[in-house]
Amino acid sequence: MSETSVLRIHEKKESLNKRQKEFNQLSEKIEELDRLIPELRTAYEQMIQRIPTDLDPLVREYQGFRAEIVHLMDRTYSNDLFRKAYQTKLAYLITESAFDLIANYGFDELKPVFNKYSETEIEVLLNEKREREASRITDPAFLLDSENGQEEVSSAAFHDLPEEEQQRIKTEQREQRLQQRIREAKQNVEKQKTTKSVRTVYMDLVKAFHPDLETDEAEKLRKTETMQRITQAYQDNNLLQLLKLQIEFERIDQDRLENLTKNQLNYYNKVLKQQVEELELEKEIIQKQISAVCGLPYQHANSLTTVIVKFNTNVNELKSEIKNIKELLKHWKVPSQLKAYLKTYQIPNQPYLEDDDF
Repeated sequence: MSETSVLRIHEKKESLNKRQKEFNQLSEKIEELDRLIPELRTAYEQMIQRIPTDLDPLVREYQGFRAEIVHLMDRTYSNDLFRKAYQTKLAYLITESAFDLIANYGFDELKPVFNKYSETEIEVLLNEKREREASRITDPAFLLDSENGQEEVSSAAFHDLPEEEQQRIKTEQREQRLQQRIREAKQNVEKQKTTKSVRTVYMDLVKAFHPDLETDEAEKLRKTETMQRITQAYQDNNLLQLLKLQIEFERIDQDRLENLTKNQLNYYNKVLKQQVEELELEKEIIQKQISAVCGLPYQHANSLTTVIVKFNTNVNELKSEIKNIKELLKHWKVPSQLKAYLKTYQIPNQPYLEDDDF
């Protein structure tokens, strides 16, 4: 039996019972995840390798054009071509774009431009931004369960709450910690039981293939290599692989697999469920890493092709955006074109201002 073949309990004359069907379903799911996870990891690594050559230069080029637009707006403002309503919009656009370019893309040369239009110095705002990020509370005492729609609470905000509300939160968190300890204790008991099932299969293989007592050098080498596979599967708590090895080396046959007792199947299925959960978590982690790089919703990152197509789409879209922003810069060098844009632009959260005059 190869490592990639699916281990199944075959259906004969009698239909498979519920536990046997579950064993097959879990086996198939593990095989599916074992194929998918390396494929997704390869996709992620390919994207990471391509970012410095395929994406970063385009990002720098695009942000460079944004910086040129900031300088253009600064010159336009200084030339006093427009009346106050449009000048106000220009100042707002300059500070918004300049701050983003300085804070996130390293365009420090825009700091004097920003300070020219902002009531607050750029360094003050950058320090405040750094302090906010550094002071983000990660202490579980001030975290509430996000799944219940609750949000992170800062230390200062917590102490500003009424005493009754503080006590309610503390009580809720104590109950959550207690429930968590109870769940962990139950899980440890179950883990000990299921680990025993894995160890039973492991010890059967060890007895047959331990190389220490082997006198024939060729056979000793073969058993050493086999033991490496067995030990790796045991260390990974990979019951499915150990069962495959038992069949591969004829420690059990298909008939014995099909006639596992109810208790054996129960424990085997518990171990396989744990293995599925661990692999699902591993898959989700790499999917979210992929999502962070290319913006693909992590649930949709289900093949190398899908991921790389999304990455290539991002590259092509950025090339298109560069073409568009170059055209925009060219148009806005004509004051009337820039004015036409400013006329329709509305500063967020401010009343509409209309001024048609230069």
